[in-house]
Amino acid sequence: MHLFAGHSRGNKPSSQNLFASAQRGTGLEMPEEGVSGHIELSAETLAELLRKLAYPSDASVPPEIIRGLDVPTELPKVYALADPKSENIDMSSWLDSVIETLSKGTDWKTYYDVSTKLPSQLGNVGIFIDHLPQVEKLQELLCDQLRKNSFPEPPATSRLKKGDIAFVLYHTLTVLVAYSEWFRPQKAMSIVQAFLAGISRWDRTPKCCIHALALCCHEVPKGVDKCLSLILDQMSRKISQLDLAMDILEFLTRLSRLPLAYQSIGEEALRTIFGICCSYLRDSREKRRTMTDSAKPKSSNRLSNQSGGTSMSTSEKTELPEYVYVLAYHVITHWFLAIPIADRSTHVGWIAKNLVWMDERGNEIVEEQSQVILDMMHRTAYLDLGETTKPTVPLESERNIVKQMWLVGMSIVTMETNTTTGWTRIIKRQASGTTCAAYQQLTAPLPSHHVGAGNPPSTGIRGPPVNIYPQHVFLTHHSTISPIAIPMQPIVLPENDQTRRAIATFDRIDTVDGHKAGVIFVADGQTEEKEILANSDGSIAFHDFLAGLGTKVILRGATFNTQGLDRGNDMDGTHTYAWRDRVSEIVFHIPTMMPTNLKHDVQCTNKKRHTGNDFVNIIFNESGMPFRFETIDSEFNYVNIVITPQQFTVQRPSTPGSGNSDSTGAETRYFFDVRVMCSPSFPKIWSATAPTIVSASSLASYVRQLAFNASVLSLVWSNRGGGEHISNWRSRLREISRLRKRYANTGNTSNVGYPQMGTAEDRGGAKSYWEGDAWTGKLADGGMAEAGQHLLSIDFTRWT
Repeated sequence: MHLFAGHSRGNKPSSQNLFASAQRGTGLEMPEEGVSGHIELSAETLAELLRKLAYPSDASVPPEIIRGLDVPTELPKVYALADPKSENIDMSSWLDSVIETLSKGTDWKTYYDVSTKLPSQLGNVGIFIDHLPQVEKLQELLCDQLRKNSFPEPPATSRLKKGDIAFVLYHTLTVLVAYSEWFRPQKAMSIVQAFLAGISRWDRTPKCCIHALALCCHEVPKGVDKCLSLILDQMSRKISQLDLAMDILEFLTRLSRLPLAYQSIGEEALRTIFGICCSYLRDSREKRRTMTDSAKPKSSNRLSNQSGGTSMSTSEKTELPEYVYVLAYHVITHWFLAIPIADRSTHVGWIAKNLVWMDERGNEIVEEQSQVILDMMHRTAYLDLGETTKPTVPLESERNIVKQMWLVGMSIVTMETNTTTGWTRIIKRQASGTTCAAYQQLTAPLPSHHVGAGNPPSTGIRGPPVNIYPQHVFLTHHSTISPIAIPMQPIVLPENDQTRRAIATFDRIDTVDGHKAGVIFVADGQTEEKEILANSDGSIAFHDFLAGLGTKVILRGATFNTQGLDRGNDMDGTHTYAWRDRVSEIVFHIPTMMPTNLKHDVQCTNKKRHTGNDFVNIIFNESGMPFRFETIDSEFNYVNIVITPQQFTVQRPSTPGSGNSDSTGAETRYFFDVRVMCSPSFPKIWSATAPTIVSASSLASYVRQLAFNASVLSLVWSNRGGGEHISNWRSRLREISRLRKRYANTGNTSNVGYPQMGTAEDRGGAKSYWEGDAWTGKLADGGMAEAGQHLLSIDFTRWT
């Protein structure tokens, strides 16, 4: 199909011809014009038009435009453009005609068809790359119209609102974000401002504008940075609109990992972010409690083996409070760590205050997830060194080492001391991480007249002298003579097999949440799973993508969680790619990096056992055909992130002063169509399903964050039947809680008098306290003691 067929190059076609040629690509019969040149559209015809015209290729139309209509999952691809080299197309004139149509207006059917087809047409970046002045002019026009609300009002007969037209124009502007590297900086800034206006002006546009701003964080980070306070202010005004919760929180999570987009963020903006999260926590907490209460007598909440889903109410289909709950805590964590270390402590009090909530009986509650956030802030408010390593004590002999362990609050403290030199290895295990340190008391030489100076007399006992015990180091760091309330006193952990097993279990739980995703290369013409998995290499663009996606790591002997990849015998290859920050880690299962043995493994089942068990797969599709979700068949695969490259050639300008008039050269450039496909069993609520055009420089970071969000959502969804998804930090906290419950009730003489423990005689007369009991103690000598139990509060030998 040729646009403006019959027009020779250089002749400017009329905008009327645009509709005629585009109509042929839809297979639709348009209704006749009504009064005043407007089209009379029935609801059925409008729905069919929007299905086929609203947005690029095979994307389903979001519900912002078609309300209450079922949209098919597979849509015909609309090719509105022919070969760009065809003599029947003058792209420069065509763009001029489009700009004229959108700026000066025309009859409704022409305007409507131009605006709805434009996003998919502009998505073919290679066709328009030689016409950047007009593309920039189009971008300037759209930004101006959307900011000023100056685009045409749809006729009443169209049954559309002005916000519906804005929605379509915003999709066009989102595609133009990919062109930003060729725009002047101020033009890129105007794109961000236009999306900012759409968050609040029309009720149909906030979602698409938030998604577009997420893309801008990668493509035009400086523009986002300059407008960030305004963006956050607009989002904070939308927190009562709960259908935007996922969109806003996913945007904030993405933004926290892109420092260029928040370089100038201030304290007020940070407080706004934390306020948004705390508000969503309150809402999701209430919804989760309501859903739990209503589901208690029912069994339909469990995952169905046939459908892979659950029986959900209407509200659950549009909201997933478990996911909002997890996301809100993620955002708090990421943004607290993003604050410069010099300023973190100033936010602790405000965050802590908002993590405490009141239950229906008026009790103050700090839930488990809030406890690990408090633990994280406790560890990182004054520390930015990351993970620590276990120090090696300089030993003369292992016999000189004395080890002691304590439960101190919600942490496990281990001290191993060389009793001769005083050199001590300290390990503090907390929910959010483990801190290792070395300590040695610096002792001045004794003066010559000091009694006992020099070599002590022989005691007849073999071995070096004992000068210090770990209990001294512990008292030095954790205690004074002030009384310590009995429930707050440390608990001595015995050195036995049970304790060692508990510590080993704790240490096996990683300090970051682990995620995994398959990365599958589809070569030219491939459509079957077997041939796709048999690929042992990929294209240059695929390798460039992998290099940006993570770091190439060796599998053999790896000390991190490889998410099932063999690390002993290279059974799954020698290397893979992985990415990690202080909160999360993602390992990629890449079939092209795994051994291919078609003689003994025709179906590539060794590769499939990884990618087939991944909730999320990234499909790098160079097949030349649309990718079908069922191509990689697996009941566990919920989300496919499909990347389709667009390759084109641009001419480099001659180099000034080179003296070579032929110093121009062809440069291969890539843009990528990124779209998300979800399993039919997956909830139709995820915000990231709209197709997006992404530049090569932004592709890896954009897709990696998509994969993170998809993995978190998949974990939440897959655990709905048997309970909520528990993070690693919460799992570590639970191990500490188990130790407290076990050893606070043993009757061990070291812990005599600890709450709930043993008989009254065992407790030395101390009161038995239970979780939730009110404390009736009083301040005494800089500490706190229960009435009548002052002695038990100051006798530190009871817990050392």
